Formats: sequence, structure tokens, C-alpha cells
Amino acid sequence: MKNRITDNKLFTYVIRIFIGGVFVASAVLKYLSIDIFDLYVYEHNIFNLALTETLTRGLIACEFCMGVMLIFGLKFRWAYFGALLLLTAFTIYLVSMPLLFDVDMNNCHCFGDKIILNRTQSIIKNIILIVLLLLLSPNGVKDFRKSWIVVLILAILSLGMTFAFNPPDYIYTAIYGSEVRIDEDLYHQALAAQQKQESYSQGRQIICMYSTACSYCRKSARRVQLMSQREHWNTEHIKLIFWRMSNDSAITRFYDKQQLPDMEYTTFTVDTFLNITKGQQPVILLSDNGKIVKSLDYIAFNEKEITRFLEGKE
Repeated sequence: MKNRITDNKLFTYVIRIFIGGVFVASAVLKYLSIDIFDLYVYEHNIFNLALTETLTRGLIACEFCMGVMLIFGLKFRWAYFGALLLLTAFTIYLVSMPLLFDVDMNNCHCFGDKIILNRTQSIIKNIILIVLLLLLSPNGVKDFRKSWIVVLILAILSLGMTFAFNPPDYIYTAIYGSEVRIDEDLYHQALAAQQKQESYSQGRQIICMYSTACSYCRKSARRVQLMSQREHWNTEHIKLIFWRMSNDSAITRFYDKQQLPDMEYTTFTVDTFLNITKGQQPVILLSDNGKIVKSLDYIAFNEKEITRFLEGKE
């Protein structure tokens, strides 16, 4: 039966195109929501954020490269066994997920946040792809001379593009720096006006300045929350500042959506907020008994550095 299937060139070509297309789509859709995919992988508490951002981009490049190799029959034997290995590894991960990890199982991020597949649907999808792969012969496509050169160029371009168009935060910080200038005098005046000077000046604290309408603020809040869980920060040392809305319902939704614990917050008027941050948001302040030691954008927020700061080691 299998020989008859593999001898049908049209059928095997369609299967090859389909599987390769799924790999390419998976890579592209993950990359379009790379910030969310980074946090999903980081939430597993296996790697630090810098290594997580490196591995996610490496995985995306690998999936894209493998998909193109399957579609065009480049080093097909390599692509065949590589795809089989990846699908098997992903399936084992999905099966063992409830036993090993406390993460969201409603979306396994096979296709980022663009196509939502839960754990069960993802397992079924992988099994179907594995069965389709097994219908093919790893020797079913002949290589042309020096096809490895094309594969090498494809791999370099795939890796280069994933790191260049949306680089990991540590690369961005190395190029552009991390410090954000704020109006510290106005910041203290605004805290005093809200009668928050005392509570926002006790010991070492992380002060997060957010707008509920800012997508980067939402990402920053989720990132800070995951870091606090991983590094066991006392959330009493994390304070939030929002610019003032007509009511607090947007702030309540912000807390719920980012799964934030009951952390203290206050609000500044929009003009005051933007004058303090020079129009930038989000801004993360490191406060030592009210003195602003550092003011950072959310990209430069490093979990180990903040842990050392909170522990008084720097």
C-alpha cells in the first residue's frame, strides 16, 4: 500500500507541500506574535529571558527553513527526519505538559496567537502530520548537485531575519541603551499630591508607569509578573502608576487581563504622567527609599539585575 502511495508523484508532492506549508505558516505566525510567544516559553520557568528570546527565534528559523526544504525538496532526507523529530518532540511535550508545567493549555502557540489550538487539538494536528510524513519515503526526492549550499544560505537568511527584524531585548539594549530620562522632581510632587509619597518611598521598590491603552504596557506588566513569580519577588515591593482615566474599570480590566495580583497603584493626570516620562511609556523605575536609582524602558528590564537590586546587592 505504502509503495503505491509513494509511487504516486502527484500525491507525494501534495503531501510534501502541505506539511512544508504548515511548518512555514507556524514559523511566520509565531514571529508575528513573537513577544507573546517569548512570554509563553518564559512562563515554563526553564530558561532566563535572554536565553528564551534566543531559543524562540532559533526555533522559528528552524521551522521556516525546514518548511521551505520540504516544499522544494532541498536535502529532503534531512528535512524529512528533522520534521519527524520536531513533531515527535512537540507531541511528547504536549502530552507531558500537565505533569511538568503550570502554563496555559488553551493555546499552545503552535501558530502564535493568530490561530488558537488548545493542547488536545495540537496533539491531533501533530499526529496527522506525522502520519502524512510516514506515507512519504525519505529517499523520495533526488538532490541536485551542491543543494547543501542552498540550504546553508537558507539557514543563514532565516536566522538572520528572525534576529534582525525583531531582535532579542539584549541586542536592542546593547545598541540603543536602556536608560530613560524622567522629571524626578515632578514625579515626587505628583506622588505627594496623591498622598502616596510615603508608601512609594519605603525601601527598595519597582515602580511601573503604565497606560491601560498601551500594548507595550500590557506586555511589560505580564513580563514583570512572570519575573516576580520566577524570582520570588515580594509583590509588596512592586507599585504601579497609571495615567488617570474617567473611571477605574480600565485599570481593573488591566489587572485581570495581565493576571496581576493585588498590587498597590495610584494615578496621575495624563499631562503630569507624560511630562514625567517625557512622553515615553511604559517606564520602570528602581526606587531606593524614594530616590530613583534607575529609570528603564521595559525592554531593558533584566530579572537578575532587578533581583540583585531588591536584595541590596547593587
